[in-house]
Parts: sequence; structure tokens; C-alpha cells
Amino acid sequence: MARPGITVRLKVRAKPRYLEALEQRLFVRRLRLDSRTKDLPWCSVPNGGKRNAREAALLKAEGVQAGVPDWMCFVTTPRFNGLAIEFKSPTGKGRLSDAQRDWHDKLAREYWSVHVCTTAAEAWDVLTTYLEIAP
Repeated sequence: MARPGITVRLKVRAKPRYLEALEQRLFVRRLRLDSRTKDLPWCSVPNGGKRNAREAALLKAEGVQAGVPDWMCFVTTPRFNGLAIEFKSPTGKGRLSDAQRDWHDKLAREYWSVHVCTTAAEAWDVLTTYLEIAP
């Protein structure tokens, strides 16, 4: 309890932003810590974010394409050639773009398992199911 004449200031936390990125970072952290997944061939695809016109043109010239899923695992199974996960905000506000839907369709035609996840836990469940390992 504060004494008379002393002002106590409480720091108010800002509402978390970039929840989609936070969930993806939590998922990647878990991947790196688990001995069963840390050495798998996987990568994140840094397609998002604002870029100036010059940088965007350079990336496009290098082959960057809109709509590629956020995270990809290059482990084949008897049924699939790989696993792709698109992260969307757990607030439910995120929607797939047309380019993302097109990529998901292309990958599915090439026998990839493609999922949209809103949390790190959901993505982990998708991965462990895909790899047929215990969560």
C-alpha cells in the first residue's frame, strides 16, 4: 500500500501486436528445442512485411513470390512430399489472400500437406501428426 504523498505508477502493458508472428516464433522455438525436430529440413519464408519499392523489386527479381506459406518442412512421408503451414492471427481476423489460396492449391496438387494454424500449439500438433511422433 502506498504511503500518503507518494504516487505509485503502474505500467500498463500495451495490447500485443503481431500475434501471428509471436505464435510462429513460439513454434520455431519449440522445433529448435525438441531433439526429434531440431535437425529436420525446414525453413520459414519471410514474405511478409513492408518494403520499399527498390527492395521489393530486388526480392521479386530473386524469385520471391507472394502467397508462399510461412513455414515449410521438407520431410517426405508415404503420403506427402512435404508439410506447409500458414500462420494466421489467433484473433481470427487474418484471412487467406488469393495468392495464398493459389499456393495452397499448387502444393496440394504436388502431394504436400498444407495447413492454416492460429497458434503454436496447433502447429505443433499438425507437425507431430505429420511426422507420426508423440506430441
